[in-house]
Amino acid sequence: MTRKAFFAIALAVCAFLAGNPSGKACTNIIVTRGASADNSNMVSYAADSHVLYGELYFHPAALWKAGSELNVVDWDSYRPLGVIPQVPRTYKTVGNMNENQLIIGETTWGGRRGLRDPKGVMDYG
Repeated sequence: MTRKAFFAIALAVCAFLAGNPSGKACTNIIVTRGASADNSNMVSYAADSHVLYGELYFHPAALWKAGSELNVVDWDSYRPLGVIPQVPRTYKTVGNMNENQLIIGETTWGGRRGLRDPKGVMDYG
């Protein structure tokens, strides 16, 4: 590991601990091209949960008819949250990364209660 990569990771860990002293959160480790020895990007994710096991889901690319809808479910419990309009085109995905290597990660700890919307239907999963 390069010195630059070490400091990038150390800074991320310090920022995480400062924002969440209880340590109960999901965690990302993100290393950018300039911080890795071989100039590659790296993303790692830990759900920090004893019941989530890091499965990789595959979804093929698709074209959707106008008026199609997407059922939104809670990623952890599969509880229905609501329905939203489907976009006309979706990309092939493996886990949280699409065929263009665009990835979504999240670092959560529950958030501030005052910012919760009981009518919200989105879940990043």
